[in-house]
Amino acid sequence: MSEHLLAVTASPGRHVPARIAGLVLPSDIEVSGLQFSRPPGPKLWWIQMTVRVPCQERLELLVKRLNRLVEVLRVVCVEPDGHLRQSVYVRLRPDAGSLAPVGELTRWFRAEILELNKDGLVLHLAAAPDRCAAFVSLLRPHGIVEVTTTALSGFRVAKKTISHVPRPAAREFSQR
Repeated sequence: MSEHLLAVTASPGRHVPARIAGLVLPSDIEVSGLQFSRPPGPKLWWIQMTVRVPCQERLELLVKRLNRLVEVLRVVCVEPDGHLRQSVYVRLRPDAGSLAPVGELTRWFRAEILELNKDGLVLHLAAAPDRCAAFVSLLRPHGIVEVTTTALSGFRVAKKTISHVPRPAAREFSQR
């Protein structure tokens, strides 16, 4: 089964999340992540849905069904080369000899230490999914107690580069 990330923009309404979630009920479509949020400003729903489908035709059918909903304004399938991010939280209970290697791994991956006490520590990393998986796999020998990951988030890669946008003229400031 192939995994795909769909980004859906929908109009406001309390019933919209239930209708969107109801469309993925067929048994051959597996939902591995579903994230609803409301952006500041216009009253819209931003929905990011990670689905596993057996074939491309089932993905196209799901997109068509989503587009048929009156509340849905836009459905975009984020390609694998898009910008994908995930957060992973790791609770560790390392022994005294593992503290230095855990600190090095945290520094290498640019993770953050959220909690540090006598019972252990909690680390957080927001990165690409493969980088999150590598971080967790390297921490496994150091006493992982719990791992929690968030749903996959992402957006498409722009078709045009930003370099064609004219830059504003540089301003000169005189020192007084």
